[in-house]
Amino acid sequence: MKSLDFRARWLAVLLCAGLLMASGVGVAEARPHPDAEGVTRLPASQYAVAPLVSADGTRAYVASIDEVGTSLDVVNTRTGRITAHVATSNGRWAGPLLFGAGGKQIYLLTDGTLNVFDTATNTLRASFPVPDQPRPEGSNPGSLSRAAISPDGASIYLSQTGPDNGTQSTGPSRLLVFSTVRQAFTTTVPLPGESPRAVVARPNGKDIYVSGDVGLIHLDVSTGTPTLLRTLSDTGFVDELALTPDGRRLYALSKPDGQAVLVDLDSDRVLTTIDFQSNYQPVLSPAVSRDGSRFYVLEDDHRSVPKVLSYKTATNTRVARETVSGFDMERGTGLTLGPDGETMYITGVNYVDDPGAFLQIVNF
Repeated sequence: MKSLDFRARWLAVLLCAGLLMASGVGVAEARPHPDAEGVTRLPASQYAVAPLVSADGTRAYVASIDEVGTSLDVVNTRTGRITAHVATSNGRWAGPLLFGAGGKQIYLLTDGTLNVFDTATNTLRASFPVPDQPRPEGSNPGSLSRAAISPDGASIYLSQTGPDNGTQSTGPSRLLVFSTVRQAFTTTVPLPGESPRAVVARPNGKDIYVSGDVGLIHLDVSTGTPTLLRTLSDTGFVDELALTPDGRRLYALSKPDGQAVLVDLDSDRVLTTIDFQSNYQPVLSPAVSRDGSRFYVLEDDHRSVPKVLSYKTATNTRVARETVSGFDMERGTGLTLGPDGETMYITGVNYVDDPGAFLQIVNF
C-alpha cells in the first residue's frame, strides 16, 4: 500500500487487458488508466459512504464519519482538492445523500435527522429531527436507513426500522414523507417487517419500492399518502437497489448472499438472479450505466483487493475484461457512476498504511 496525501496523484499503468486477450494468455481484469485517476484524502475521516456527484461532474460530495461525528466534504474533481469541510452532526452514522430539485440542495441523513445542505454556499442550512414513533416506554426509536426523492423533488421518502428495547424489535417499521415545499414531515405509514433498507422512486412519480428483511415492498404514492400494494417475498432479504434508466426494471442486492435479483416493475415479477460468486462476502453499491447497457457492483471480500464487477444487462452475464481494480485503498466502501458515463467515484479506507478514508476518481 502506497502512502496517500491530500492532493490528487496518479497511478502507474498496469498490463493492458486487451493485449493479454490478444496474446491468448486469457481474460484479464481492467486496470485504471494512467493520468486518469486521482486520490483525495478526507480530513480526519475514518469511514465514507458513496459520494454524490454534481450534474456537470466538477464536484463530489462525500459524507463521512470521524472521531467527533459526521461531516460533508466538497471535492473539486478536477484538482482533487477539498473546497469545503462541513460538520453535520455529533453522531456516529452518516447515510446516503440526495440532490434536491435543480441540485441547489443536498439532503443527507444522520442519526434521527434529515439535514439540508446548500450547494451554493456550502453550508448546512437546516436540520429536521424525525418525529417520534409509537413505542413502549423505555424502548429506543428505530434507526433511519435510506431515502429517495420524488421525480418532481416535492417529497422525500425515508425508511426507519421499528423501535427496539436493546435486544429485539418492539414495534413495526415505517416510511416517513418529508415535504420539501413545507419543510416538514407530513406523513408516516407502517411497513411490513422490522428492517427496511433502501428506497427508490420510479420516474412515473406513482410508485416507490423499499427493500428489507421481508423482501421488496411496493407502495403507491400517487395520492400523496403511501399505500401498500404488495410485498415481493421471493426476492428474499434485499438491501441496496438500482433502477434502470427507463425505470422499468430494478436490481435488488442481497449483501449477505452475494447475489442480486432483477425485478420487472411493470409486473412486479422476479426475472432472474445474478450470483456474483463472492463466497458470501460483501458486494455493495449497485449501479446501472446511463445507457442501461451495464450493471456494476463494488465487491470487497476483505481478503483480496476491492474491485468493480461489470455485467451486460442484455444477458445479465459478467464481462470479466471490464472488471476495474488496482485501487489505492485497502477496502472499498462505496461506488457512484459519474454523469459522463465514463467515470467512477470510489470511496474507501486504509487501516494499515496511512489510515483514514479516501475518494478515488477512476476513468474507465
